[in-house]
Amino acid sequence: MAPSEQQSFLEELLACIDSKELALPTLPDAALKLRKLIDDPNVSASQIVLAVSGDPIIAAQVIKTANSAAFSDKPPVASVKDAVSRLGYRLLHNTVLALTVGEMFRSANPVINQRLKLFWEHSRGVAAISYVIAQRQKHLQPEHAMMAGLVHDIGALPVCLFAAKKGMSPDAETLESLIRKCHEQAGMRLLKSWNFPQDLIDAAADHEDFHRGEGNTTPADYADVVAVANPLERGSAKITAWDNVASARRLAMSQEDCRNFLERFAEQVSAARSMLGMGKPAATTEADSAKAPASQVVSHPGSIEATGQPKKPGLFSALSGLLGK
Repeated sequence: MAPSEQQSFLEELLACIDSKELALPTLPDAALKLRKLIDDPNVSASQIVLAVSGDPIIAAQVIKTANSAAFSDKPPVASVKDAVSRLGYRLLHNTVLALTVGEMFRSANPVINQRLKLFWEHSRGVAAISYVIAQRQKHLQPEHAMMAGLVHDIGALPVCLFAAKKGMSPDAETLESLIRKCHEQAGMRLLKSWNFPQDLIDAAADHEDFHRGEGNTTPADYADVVAVANPLERGSAKITAWDNVASARRLAMSQEDCRNFLERFAEQVSAARSMLGMGKPAATTEADSAKAPASQVVSHPGSIEATGQPKKPGLFSALSGLLGK
């Protein structure tokens, strides 16, 4: 698709969102209810526990998270009350968000479903790495960084919904180019509609701008964390020109720090992944990624290789309504 056509699609998409002609996905009720409770300064722990206990699937996942490898030094818990006490409200919210938003990435089409699965796996992987990066930043909250990672690419959803509304049946390359062009601004609009805090909206909007705030001496924010976690998760740490990444400098992470991060903090990242219901990451290298079939590699446009030039992203997934039910 020509750049002019991509720009036209983006302008139509944003206009359609603003005029409410495109119905954006709504935050799942369970996550919305829990967030409202957590934001209430007068809420009691018993109200939180009751809300979690009301959904057997969520309750089971919360207990599973509290017994994950991240808490292997603690005795097992068997009740929602004990699990909530161990996790704390922010991590509890992330657990519910990961479970409920993940349900959006489903399709009856097995091929599309596999793509959606890879897409959501990437988001959770970025969330886990973001959590570990933020643990080393005194002014950032790891649980908040994890949430930023979970929703950083959420803009792919409204892009696919709008393509379906227009009756488009794009091939993989066309769909990819549309998502690459539109997903950041679409994600920003979607998170605004969900009343997410501005710092998470900024992370969705700016995480692929590696030159964002060039020369800025302000402390690193959550967009910076995700900007570094994104290429780390996709396996391009060794070939990324980290000296050209403003976010890495604000995080006080040198090129050597970034290239060796996953090896140095493998145990911590694995523990963070376990909190999100993920297994250990596959031990792949850049060479392995280059040899892998396209269906097994999900890459992103914000990556800067050793040349310092943007790298063309791999395929994102469409919603089930777009390419067949």
